[in-house]
Amino acid sequence: MTEIRVHGAVMAHPRRRAEAEALARLDPAGATRVVLDPDPDGPPTAARTTRLAWSGVPDDATHFLVLQDDVRLADGFFEHARKAAGRLPGDAIAFYANWNSRNGAAVRMAAAAGADWATAVNEYAPCVALMLPAEIARGYAGYAVRDGDRWPCDVLMFRYLKAVGTPIRIAVPNTVEHSGLPSVAGNDAHGLRRSACFSAVAPATAGDALAEHEVIPFHKHLTSECAVRGDGYWEYLGTERLLRRSGISPQECRTGFERGSDLSEAAWQTWLTAFAMGLSTVEHSGAVLDQALATIGPGGLCDRLLASEIEAITPSHHDVAVWGFAAGRDRAGRPRRPRRGTGIRIAITGPGGPLAEHLSGLLTELGHDVVDSARAAEGTRRVHLGDVADPGDVFCAIVDAGSREHVLRFATPIGPHTSTETLVAHWIELAWTRRPLPVDPGRVHQFTDVRDMASAIDAVLTGGPVAPVYDIATATLTGNELAKVVCAAVRAVPTEVVTAPSDTRVMKLGLAAAELGWTATVPADEAVRAFGKWLAYDVDRVR
Repeated sequence: MTEIRVHGAVMAHPRRRAEAEALARLDPAGATRVVLDPDPDGPPTAARTTRLAWSGVPDDATHFLVLQDDVRLADGFFEHARKAAGRLPGDAIAFYANWNSRNGAAVRMAAAAGADWATAVNEYAPCVALMLPAEIARGYAGYAVRDGDRWPCDVLMFRYLKAVGTPIRIAVPNTVEHSGLPSVAGNDAHGLRRSACFSAVAPATAGDALAEHEVIPFHKHLTSECAVRGDGYWEYLGTERLLRRSGISPQECRTGFERGSDLSEAAWQTWLTAFAMGLSTVEHSGAVLDQALATIGPGGLCDRLLASEIEAITPSHHDVAVWGFAAGRDRAGRPRRPRRGTGIRIAITGPGGPLAEHLSGLLTELGHDVVDSARAAEGTRRVHLGDVADPGDVFCAIVDAGSREHVLRFATPIGPHTSTETLVAHWIELAWTRRPLPVDPGRVHQFTDVRDMASAIDAVLTGGPVAPVYDIATATLTGNELAKVVCAAVRAVPTEVVTAPSDTRVMKLGLAAAELGWTATVPADEAVRAFGKWLAYDVDRVR
C-alpha cells in the first residue's frame, strides 16, 4: 500500500501574510507553506495565486492541499485530511461548501443520509479547502494558464476536474469554516459566507459512506430550488415545480406551513427547502443533520442581510427547517395525487434537440400530454419550433390551437439549452470573465426565458386565441438596464459606451396579455442568473 504523503499551501495576499503563516503552522507535519499573490496590486482575483499554489507540488507528494487564508480549521483537520486521502486516493476532496451553494445542499442531503461524503453537483469547485491527488494537482496550472485569469478560479477548477474525470467529494460534516475576513477577490457582494455544515472537531476516522442523491434542494437568493439528476445532465427547477411534478400540491404544503407563527416569505422558502429534503431522504437523524438544517435559512438570505441580522434570524429559521424536514418525511410515506392534466395531447416538431426536450418537460408539468411526433394519433396538436435560421433575434413557434394555427414570435430565447451565441450570452460571458460590457444606451434589448416560452405556448393551447400572431418577451430593457441586470446577476464589471446600428424591431407585447391573459412570470434578473449558471456549469450537459 502506498504511503500517503500530503503536502499543501496556504494562498494569501501579502497583507494577510500573518494569518496565512498562522494557518500553515497548524500542520503538525510542517508540510504546508505560504504562497503569496505574485501581483498584489493587480486586479482583485484569486486566479493568479491559485495557479501558483497548485504549481508547487513536491515530487514525493501523493496529495496536495490548498487552503485559502480566510478560514478556520477544525481541531484535528490535518490528520483527518491525511486519512481522507487514504480513503479516497483518486478523488478531489473538498472540506468546505458554502451554505447557499448547490454543493452545500449536497452536503445537507448527505448528512440526512448519514453519509461521510457528498458527491459534488455541477457548480464551481469548492476551492476554499481542496485536496487533489498529486498528479491531478500538477496538471491544473497548465490548464488554467490558457484562460488568462479571466474565468473565476473555482469555475476553472470545476471544468478541469471534469475534463480529467476526477470526481469531487465533500466532507460531511465540513471541517473548514470561513473566518469572516473581507474578500480580497471581490466576493463580499455574496454576503456572509459560511459552511453548510461545520464541525469544530474533525471526525476521528474517515468513513466510506458516499451519498449521490437524485434530488438536491437548495435555498439561494430567497428562492427554494432543486437540482435534479436528469438523463446525462442536471436540471434546476423551483421546488414548487418539483412538488407538482411529484404529485404534491404546493398549496397543501403552504397550508401546513401556515400553521406556524413566522409566515414571512423567507421562512416559507426555508420550510419548503427542508420539506423537499425530507421528502427525498432516507430515515436518519443526528447532530450533523441538525447542524445542516440550521444553515438553510441563513444561507438563503446571506446576500440580503447583514451579519448581525443573519445571527438574529438563525434560531427561528432553524426551528422552521426542523419542522419542514419532519413534515417532508411524513408526507413521503403517504400517497401522491395523480397529475391533473389539460386533456390536450401535443407533439413537438421542428429541429428538435435539447431545447425541444426541455420545452417538452415544461409543457408536461403544465399538464399537457407530450408525445413523440412519429407516433402522434389523430387529434394531436402540433407545436412546431423554428430553427436557427430564423431572421434577427426572433425565434418562432407555430402552435396548433385546434381550430387554426397561431404564430408565437419569441424575443431572443435564454435559459438552459438555448443558443450560446446571443448578445445576452455574450454579455454574461464578459461578466464572468471580468471584461467590460459594450453598452449602447439607446438600444432596446428583449429576451424570453424558456419558462415563459412554455407558459406562452400553454396560453395559446388553452386560452382561446384569436390573433394569428403574438409577440412574447420576458423583459424589455435599455442597454443600461440590461447591463445593470447582468452585473447584479452574474458579476459586477465596468461598462463602455458604444454605438452600433441595429435593425431589430421592438416587439409589442400587449396582445398576448389582452387576448390570452398571458404575462411573463420570470423576473429579468432571475432569468439572467439562471442562464449564467447554466453557461458556466452545465452547457456541456455532463453530469
